[in-house]
Amino acid sequence: MYLGQNLILILSPPRSGSTMLQRILGSHTEVLTHPEPHILTPLAFQGYFYQIEKASYNHKVAAQAFREFVDYLPNKDEDYLNACRAYCEVLYSRALENSGKHYFLDKTPNYADTILPFISRLLPEAKFIVLTRHPFAILSSAANTFYNGDYDRAYYTRDLLGTFIQPIARFLKDSSVKHIHIKYEDLVSNPELHVRRLLAYLNLDYQEGCIHFGEYPHITKTYGDPKIGRHMRPVTLSLDNWVKDFTHRPDRRKLCKMIINKVQPEDLAIYGYPTETLWKPLEDAMQRGDVTGERPSLLIRMNALKWRLIRSLQSLARISPIALLIKRLRQCCDALMK
Repeated sequence: MYLGQNLILILSPPRSGSTMLQRILGSHTEVLTHPEPHILTPLAFQGYFYQIEKASYNHKVAAQAFREFVDYLPNKDEDYLNACRAYCEVLYSRALENSGKHYFLDKTPNYADTILPFISRLLPEAKFIVLTRHPFAILSSAANTFYNGDYDRAYYTRDLLGTFIQPIARFLKDSSVKHIHIKYEDLVSNPELHVRRLLAYLNLDYQEGCIHFGEYPHITKTYGDPKIGRHMRPVTLSLDNWVKDFTHRPDRRKLCKMIINKVQPEDLAIYGYPTETLWKPLEDAMQRGDVTGERPSLLIRMNALKWRLIRSLQSLARISPIALLIKRLRQCCDALMK
């Protein structure tokens, strides 16, 4: 039975260095990888374990019918999992077929915020690598990479900290599958030490070329870090970027305090960044007075107010009577658009 014996899974939030780690390991002669294939997501959302929210067919009826069918099978959900394993074996093994390599590495960040319990049960013998990064560095990287430094828009578009930290922490605490946890800051500060540690976990010999991943060809597709090509090896240049972003920007600090206060302190500690030390890099920098930053302009403050208003309206829309009214209006609009 296929249980993921030839598979490496990198589990991390977006903007945590997962593309860099993928290229580090993908530079090894025994590892094949492909950018964010999303192979496992559709399996989880067939309707038995998780259900999609919208589709071009009646997904609610389909999910109910599928659950009834799976429950009719002799071994119920275990038969469904075995079918999913056969699917995984064909795709992952076919990718490896003519490569001469031992492992396929799947780096798909969305696995980590939605379907970790499903994956752990589906492929318990896969090699799980959990990569974490300072929460504020994640938000800073997302805001500066995709939203031109607009923290509010980055947060209100997708709450990366709220959606990823808890499931990753629960995995680290409760999962019975073997895994290794590595922090982005440690990896870029001492790459040789931590690459050796990772390769030992994978039962692979150390190869110097993994550190110099930029010297090797890599597949570049739609997904992944758009800035990954700037460096040939791990660098520490972005470690303090979030600190620089926060200095003289009380609006950003206030936003991050609001976001992080919604995360359980226990989850933060397990994730690797306890509440007690979370703000220390910023506090140290401000005490030294060696960090400069920009003050928010009126335009920036107005933009932040706009996104907070949108978020407030979103919260209002979750109130039951209002949510029901919006749902009815959407159904009417869907009918008119057919």
